[in-house]
Amino acid sequence: MLTSLPLPFIAIIAVCITSIIVITIYQLLNSTTQNNIDKVNFNKNSVNLIDRLCSIPAYGLPLLEGLQNFGQQILPDYPFSLMSLYKTTLMPLVIVYVTHPNWAFIVFLLLYYLFVKPNSPIPNRPFLKFNVIQAILLFLINSLLGATFRALPIEFRMSLYGLMLCNTLFWFVLLTITYSVIKSVQGKYAKIPVISQAVKIQIDNRN
Repeated sequence: MLTSLPLPFIAIIAVCITSIIVITIYQLLNSTTQNNIDKVNFNKNSVNLIDRLCSIPAYGLPLLEGLQNFGQQILPDYPFSLMSLYKTTLMPLVIVYVTHPNWAFIVFLLLYYLFVKPNSPIPNRPFLKFNVIQAILLFLINSLLGATFRALPIEFRMSLYGLMLCNTLFWFVLLTITYSVIKSVQGKYAKIPVISQAVKIQIDNRN
């Protein structure tokens, strides 16, 4: 029955169902965590385990975007052991990401609706919202960098300087995301120059 529907309707249905599931799971987990916290000492801005865990998956979007834009070009030149690790872990996800580009747009809209949109259904959790908005911003930056790099002449992209630029952009993506994920696990706010400051300003303006 669903296969007979147009793709946009299927995408909208998928977004709605996923939104309901995410909101329900988060509220259940958040209420369970709050029951274990002393209500007298409860701080609305505190960072609990649920906030840390829920902050990590959002960084998968900019990671896949960076691997699509830069990783596929330079990783084959890296040591075989590293390439083998990439093939067994991230490469299947990158293939799905590349073959279904509409999914990235759907995930982007889902994150925007749940965390960025005013009066979002997710409770006001500054740490979680900070990481999601930062992941969205990194995704947009990676998309812009990737589009700019692909617009360069192919002669330059395949030259030594082009490969150096591609390597630099790839490691920028990888290191910023790794740093952000580590900070999320630690329950601390990342301090990426300009990017993190812009996210904090965005959150402060909404509070």
